[in-house]
Amino acid sequence: MKGDKTVYAYAVARVRALEINLLDRSKIDRMVEAKDAAEALKVLCETSYSTAASQLANVYDYETILRQEIAAVRELFWKISPHPELTDLFFLRYDVLNLKLLLKAKYLDQDVKDLLIPAGTLSPEHLATIVAEGNWKLLPEELAQAVREIEGLMAEAPDPQQVDTLLDKAHYSYLLRILRQQGEDFLVDLITVQVDLINIRTFVRVRHVAGGDAVRVRELLPAVLIPGGKLKLDFFLGQVEEQLSAFADRFAKEPIGPVVTEGLAAWQREGSLARYEKLMDDFLINYVKKSRLVAFGVEPLVAYLWAKENETKLIRMIMVGKINGLPVDEIRERLRDVYA
Repeated sequence: MKGDKTVYAYAVARVRALEINLLDRSKIDRMVEAKDAAEALKVLCETSYSTAASQLANVYDYETILRQEIAAVRELFWKISPHPELTDLFFLRYDVLNLKLLLKAKYLDQDVKDLLIPAGTLSPEHLATIVAEGNWKLLPEELAQAVREIEGLMAEAPDPQQVDTLLDKAHYSYLLRILRQQGEDFLVDLITVQVDLINIRTFVRVRHVAGGDAVRVRELLPAVLIPGGKLKLDFFLGQVEEQLSAFADRFAKEPIGPVVTEGLAAWQREGSLARYEKLMDDFLINYVKKSRLVAFGVEPLVAYLWAKENETKLIRMIMVGKINGLPVDEIRERLRDVYA
């Protein structure tokens, strides 16, 4: 946000102090090497998660403390952010996740109450009321427009994928519009590169679904690509008939080059985008680390939230792996970089 950045002095000092409690690689490694889920949870009890982790009834309830952790960051930011309307933008994704669930529940008659995440800008209860009453004016303009389109589509032929696609496009469009209006160049660049990486992944998936049918790929792409990235629709349409290795080579000199080349090579070997997604997450977490050079501004707050989200993702991967008896090497291979 343009203007006096020193108003962030207190908030930045608070998150800098909290960063000390982020899990470092040694703690993550100890959890990975634990003999089972219960022992991994004991390691977590030695960290800032100790109080919540020690109160869990069993290891299967780990998701409860992860949701509480993100909700706690939201509550903290509401108290310390001099511009909560700006930091709220980065909790909007939880509203979008909840909105997806509630719309699918409405049209597909599902019970999603226990799946809603209390970390958005609106409480799950408030959002559920909005959906029940169809009061879309309480949503950001882009989301409201997407929901109205979803209503029409779902009334004709319920398709859960349409819900996800339209809300994702609306979410990023709104996010980038507001960040550009506020002149937050660092955050605009962060979200722009995230959109590009997501769209590259989508391009690969669409090619796979279309079974090499170039005409079909060109038909599908406009509906699923997220607007706002540096890579435009025309760029992807122009690569439809290109070999995937040649497509990846186009990024060789770009900062995202290693993500694309290594990630897509793994896709061609294994038929899985897991490696690409890991590299994408690592690239983004390392990108937000640049905020450590920022003394005053919203960037360190966003970076702390991103770090906490990354940390909870790591814990989730480890606990899922331990509960399912996966080998240590297999769990470690899936893990993302740490922020600490």
